[in-house]
Amino acid sequence: MTSPNLPAVLFVATPRALGGSNRSLVTVLRRLGGRVHRVLAAPADGAFVELVEAEGLADERIVLPRRPQSPVDRLLRLAGGARIAWWAVRNRKRLAAIHANALTGLNLSTPAALLTRRPVVVWIHDPVGSRWGALLGPALRFLIPRLQLAAVSATAEAVAVENRLCRPGTAAIVPNPIDPTEIRGERTRSGAAPLHIGFVGGATRRKGFDLLPEVVAALAAEPVMWKLYVFLEPSEENAMVWEELRRFPPGLVDPVGKLADVRTVYADLDVAFIPSRAESFCRVAAEAMMNGIPVVGSDIPPLRALLGDDEAGLIFPSEDVAAAVAALRKVIGDPELRRRMGAAGLRRVAAYDPGAITDQLLGIYGVDG
Repeated sequence: MTSPNLPAVLFVATPRALGGSNRSLVTVLRRLGGRVHRVLAAPADGAFVELVEAEGLADERIVLPRRPQSPVDRLLRLAGGARIAWWAVRNRKRLAAIHANALTGLNLSTPAALLTRRPVVVWIHDPVGSRWGALLGPALRFLIPRLQLAAVSATAEAVAVENRLCRPGTAAIVPNPIDPTEIRGERTRSGAAPLHIGFVGGATRRKGFDLLPEVVAALAAEPVMWKLYVFLEPSEENAMVWEELRRFPPGLVDPVGKLADVRTVYADLDVAFIPSRAESFCRVAAEAMMNGIPVVGSDIPPLRALLGDDEAGLIFPSEDVAAAVAALRKVIGDPELRRRMGAAGLRRVAAYDPGAITDQLLGIYGVDG
């Protein structure tokens, strides 16, 4: 248990998986131990909560009665908001701020903010806005006068503006923290053929997963192996893509699956391929850079901001398969280019120091850490 004199910060995180927003929150929770009383409102199970509990990253837990895909999900969300509000009211004197992790946590935080008048800090990781968000945004701004926006990038801030939660230029830019102790693996690759090209993340259209079969086919004669670190269960969205990928000969495409320890992932890669159509920050690119791995990615603002002007990787126009193949072929064929880009990535990713980012969040919470 933490000291009763520590101020409390209530973290609201609704996803069960260890996606980019929750992994960034884990890094912050690790850094906040002994500095604030960490109260986590999250679903009862899932990879995120399992990690939090295994490492003791929450000093107190509020279990959200959430059942994804349930017809009563909205009623359960209301119940979750009520649980959060009940805790906040009972601990009002100690509560310094409510941290809504991504826009999904904002609605659940509203009742607690109304009853306690404590600030709500929304750490926006969302890459795109929504129609409902734009409709609800003005009401939330009215109901939560102490609403404060922290966005992982200018793209994420634009989502907040689109959702009418703030005006341009008024959100604090608080990027994802990239901690080398959590990310960096013992590299097992030495550049020997076949080179390992990794696709890491969601097997979704937004991540560009549907472009893989055509890219793999175009590079089939190159000395490469494709390592797919994604959920392997086909969905309605990607079933046809998996069918195409299964047609390639053995040894060309390796569907490894989703791994909890990303250090294992990056230890096995030579190049990271990121053909995303939309990202708010692109944590996968930053993690690859932390491991000295060059990135070949689509030309979207967050990726360009991370990689620089052909410094830590090569950029190709989004959805342009021919350009993606050309960029990959250039990186595959030039070991010195891979080395230079890997070194540049290590230099650039140092800007996302988790200590500085955690201190920035503490300042937004109004806590003297």
